[in-house]
Amino acid sequence: MIMKSKYKSIIYGIGVLLLTADILNKFWWIYICTRYTKFEDCKAAYLSLFPECLQNAFLLTVIEIFLLAIAAIIFSESKKTAYLKKLSKILMIISLVLCGWSVFSLM
Repeated sequence: MIMKSKYKSIIYGIGVLLLTADILNKFWWIYICTRYTKFEDCKAAYLSLFPECLQNAFLLTVIEIFLLAIAAIIFSESKKTAYLKKLSKILMIISLVLCGWSVFSLM
């Protein structure tokens, strides 16, 4: 993906939005887990936040992995083009760590 100078900030913003959404989603999961003692209750409460067609933990995790991978690619490409190079590297690492966390949550 070649980032044209005209679209760099828009594409970068999309990456930040995807990463932020995932971080908020993880915080929401942690918050819900503090309110329930049983895993099944946590899972049911968490899934109830989504539309019925998305109330599948496996599907949500796959979507999350896909979106985090897109964010990591955006930050990697930004780093290569020297667009906010240090910040891009940090955000890329965060995206990859969260993506790895999501992959291992499937196991």
